[in-house]
Amino acid sequence: MKKKAACFIALLLTASVMLGGCSGQAIDYTAEAASVDGVSIPLGELNFYLRYQQVEMQSLYGAYFGEDFMNQDLMGTGSVYGETIRDSVLEMLEEFYVIEAHVDELGVSLDEDDESAIAETVETFLSANDSDTLSLLSADEATVTHVLELLRLQVKAYNYLATTIDTEVDEEEAAQKRITYVSYSTAGTTDDDGNTVDLTDEELGEIRAELEEIRDEAQESGDLSTVAEDHELSAVTTTYGSSDETLDEDLKAAADALSDGEFADIVEGDGYYYLVYMESTYDEDATQTEIESILEEREQAAYDDWLDALLEEAEIVVNDSVVDQLSFERIFTVKTEETEEESEE
Repeated sequence: MKKKAACFIALLLTASVMLGGCSGQAIDYTAEAASVDGVSIPLGELNFYLRYQQVEMQSLYGAYFGEDFMNQDLMGTGSVYGETIRDSVLEMLEEFYVIEAHVDELGVSLDEDDESAIAETVETFLSANDSDTLSLLSADEATVTHVLELLRLQVKAYNYLATTIDTEVDEEEAAQKRITYVSYSTAGTTDDDGNTVDLTDEELGEIRAELEEIRDEAQESGDLSTVAEDHELSAVTTTYGSSDETLDEDLKAAADALSDGEFADIVEGDGYYYLVYMESTYDEDATQTEIESILEEREQAAYDDWLDALLEEAEIVVNDSVVDQLSFERIFTVKTEETEEESEE
């Protein structure tokens, strides 16, 4: 969520919006979309935040799923994708309102720099779009300002709670090893009826023999990846730690027994034979990355714990009939310089 807020503000600073599709019926954007502990969330704020999410998604997914993807049931839930996004955006706004009501308990508030940056952003955005676009975005000065204030308060709350975590990380918890391995499937073949035919002992022996040949050649050349390619196989280099759950357990156990520069005996894993080489029993860069990941997880947990407790106590009421007025007949996209040039021709 923290990154979403930052991206959203950046988009506001740089983008104007193009509209397509039908105009639809007039909507009262002052109506209450939901309330949080008696504080009203105007439909206009939901519409504005939703449309900017729609702009971002249009640029990401429009080319893959078609321009009208917001009206498709992409997730197989029985609801069009736009409605799923609308509900998600409303939940985010509900969280922002809870944060706004309680952020002072953290000693956090907007300062002069925040207010100045928001005012400049609002002015830039409003001047970049024509009146019809702003109307359909329900983007007046008060709406855009408040949404940006909510986003900034959320970031500041997250950042403050990130300072409260324990920054000590156990070395064994974070330590990462780096291995290179070659995998060879032992899953068998499929006959004409679609049945799996297990490999014979002789075929399994041939796989093992080829991996041993690769190992011997790699020990001589010092380049497992190139040798694997010569045998039309691929070598994978990866790092892992004690908490890793992605590697095959037999592969991981064999690797753990190795010292730097050693090969394991051929490993019989789940559906594969593996040839494993230990590059380094302590990868400093990967370990530092893991430490940062652990700290980020603690930061997120501190934020989630604080917010979840508040949400559990909050009284949130959604006015479905009001929210349902927001449809997805229109397509909202970012106006680029190229688009502007084309419209002038």
